[in-house]
Amino acid sequence: MSDYDYDFDLEDLYDDEILPGSSNVWYEDDELSGLEEYVERGIWEEIDMCMLPTMRDGFSQVGNLLLWCFIFRITTQTVAVPSGVGHAISACTGLYILYVFFHSTMFHILAFAFILYCILWSLSRFFGYRRGPIMGIVSIVFLIISELFIVNEVEWHKIRGAQMILAMKVISISFDSDIGTIQAVPSPLPFAGYVFNVGTCVFGPWVSYKDYIAIFDRPLWNWRWVLRIFVSLGVAFLFLTISTCWSLWLIPDDAWRWWVAYRDALSFRSSHYFVSFVSEASALVSGFGRNTEDDWGVPVTKPHLIEIPRSLVQVVVYWNMPMHHWLKTYVFRTTISYGSFIAVLSTYAASSLLHGLNFQLSAVLLSLGAYTYVEYMLRQKLANTFRACILVRPCRKDCSHRNHDSRLVVTITNVAFGLLVVFHLAYLGLMFDTSSKEQEVGYSYSHTLAKWSSLSYASHWVVLGTYIFYLLI
Repeated sequence: MSDYDYDFDLEDLYDDEILPGSSNVWYEDDELSGLEEYVERGIWEEIDMCMLPTMRDGFSQVGNLLLWCFIFRITTQTVAVPSGVGHAISACTGLYILYVFFHSTMFHILAFAFILYCILWSLSRFFGYRRGPIMGIVSIVFLIISELFIVNEVEWHKIRGAQMILAMKVISISFDSDIGTIQAVPSPLPFAGYVFNVGTCVFGPWVSYKDYIAIFDRPLWNWRWVLRIFVSLGVAFLFLTISTCWSLWLIPDDAWRWWVAYRDALSFRSSHYFVSFVSEASALVSGFGRNTEDDWGVPVTKPHLIEIPRSLVQVVVYWNMPMHHWLKTYVFRTTISYGSFIAVLSTYAASSLLHGLNFQLSAVLLSLGAYTYVEYMLRQKLANTFRACILVRPCRKDCSHRNHDSRLVVTITNVAFGLLVVFHLAYLGLMFDTSSKEQEVGYSYSHTLAKWSSLSYASHWVVLGTYIFYLLI
């Protein structure tokens, strides 16, 4: 049941002025007169007029972040420095890069961190237990109050991703100090170094406090670290061009409506992959991700398991792996004693509320909750009935099923379920387009329902039919 964690997230860490996936983001409007010209251009014109400007402008944004990540690492992990100095440099470089991306709005992030730390310190001094659940509730309440009463809609939409990462870090510290993963709540300077770390404060990913402390312990510099950074950046910019250029070039606006839906959903997913791999690169440059001397990596997403899926559960897990781990560790496992239903409901509620009051995301998350439940139960029943390897996850080699993946009928069944997932992803991702000015403040419920209505709510009807089929067999 922990497989049901799902989250659309790192996309929101982008300022709307530099949000990938929009056909008018990385270049001036007069460079493209419309979708007709966009499609009519040949491949070399597409490279010259879209791909190269997109990559150039994208790197002008990302390059500044990576530079300060490198400055942080070279000043704190080349020679041994006092721990306080390392934390101070981490916090200062992070606050600077927050200002670069969000300007004066970053002071809302600073105030959020200060208030949360004061509350956490007070709980640790006078209460001493159940700090995790309390800080979780406090963080979510503060986010909702900020969205409704303190920060205007446009500014909030820009910073809510960074606020969410900050909240996840503070909540994880609270739970870890409760269960003894860390000995005590950090003092102010290590706390600031962790929550404002330059490699994770803007794009993420979420990293634990122990992982942050570990980057100062016998840091390693080698060519595999450099290679892994360049690989992450290369993949990131590949998906940026797919999101901004190639998806719109290959599938015109006058194509079959389901092709257009797939195109818009692919553009959104590609922009998410871009942000995910940039976040992986920024974390690596900062010193995170050393597994062994020959192995570096901060896995955030796995596009090949999403674009060629086995199941929706697989999409859920690999969409944002750090977020999935955070939800499973601090929400699902904390609430599982109250029953599986409460645990799953709490996990989806936490994921949704951390993003703020966003009907669009909530609708997708609730839909996915129902979709993955139906998929899991149906495939479990079919696997037990036919003793076949058609579960939502691949079976172990020594599983008890009689019909393994090597059998043609099993392969065809799994492919059919995978194609059904592609259909659902096109439907669910359709609303995450950039065609409306509403994106600057977040889409309303009317926009979401209008998008689904244009496809006759087909995916929801298919899931309802699938559930009825499950009940009948």
